[in-house]
Amino acid sequence: MTARRAASGSRSHGPAARDAVLLDTGFLVSLIDDREPLHAAARRWLSLQHRALWSAPAVLTETAHFLPGWLRPQLARAAASGVLQVAVPDAEGYGRIAALLQKYADRQPDWADIELIWLAEAAGIHRIATLDATDFGVYRIHGRRAFDIVWPPAGA
Repeated sequence: MTARRAASGSRSHGPAARDAVLLDTGFLVSLIDDREPLHAAARRWLSLQHRALWSAPAVLTETAHFLPGWLRPQLARAAASGVLQVAVPDAEGYGRIAALLQKYADRQPDWADIELIWLAEAAGIHRIATLDATDFGVYRIHGRRAFDIVWPPAGA
């Protein structure tokens, strides 16, 4: 399934992609692990969201790496329940990921970031919840559009 088809509403719940938010590793770790300094801010922000929440497989892998083992099932349950929708690249998607890795090679991007850029392009999503404002401030959707970093809130 392509990201555009997945993000455009193949599931019966959730708004269209243009209203969606991408979730990066830092947000997910902060949300799930109550020992994280931004845990309360992540929970508060999430409680106010009415947008579809999307991520990519590499983000889940990276998040699981940073969570203690006993918290990892929460991440899996979020994806299994559809609260967090996960788009998997197809062959064309991996071709685009290769091009993005080459384009941003000077920044030595991690795979999870590149999958999120691919998903943003494929699904038309420009909002992102991330602690990685330095890199996502540089990355561009289709080489033009900046990401709208919606979390963490100022002063969090």
